Amino acid sequence: MRVLLLTIFIFTFLQASSAKAQETQTLSSTIGISTRIAQSIELITVKSMTFGNTQPGQEEIYVNPVVDANAGYMIAVGTPEAEFRLNFLQERRLSRIEGPGFLIFTYELSGNDIEDQSSSEVIENENQTLKFNLDGEYHIWVGGIVVLTNAQPGNYEGDFTIEIDYI
Repeated sequence: MRVLLLTIFIFTFLQASSAKAQETQTLSSTIGISTRIAQSIELITVKSMTFGNTQPGQEEIYVNPVVDANAGYMIAVGTPEAEFRLNFLQERRLSRIEGPGFLIFTYELSGNDIEDQSSSEVIENENQTLKFNLDGEYHIWVGGIVVLTNAQPGNYEGDFTIEIDYI
């Protein structure tokens, strides 16, 4: 009888413990934190854009970034195979060095993931997604058009800024 009573007591205790364990609620959560540090992007100017001499009566100069040997050439170096966006102001003011006067230059860029200007594609300045190649390079050619109507003789200078952001 004592064995039976002990068995009933143990069974009741186990049931009470089991019921208590079921009443206890456990809340757990896992928070994962990760970060990826992007390599900085370097822009290397290999060749500046040139115009050559103008002829009397010439109204504009156009440097085609896809086919013109006078186009400027740069290499953007970043994280291999990373996507990025390239932004630039298309129109820039070129100031006359010797005195008053300016020209408006409208830039055109083309790009390629290989060093081949003739197969490069014109880069639109509207959220176009580009991609570095396996070596982390993207090749950029710079051209554009300048209207010479009412231009003063002399030398002109101006800055051109490109922003490149990973996406």
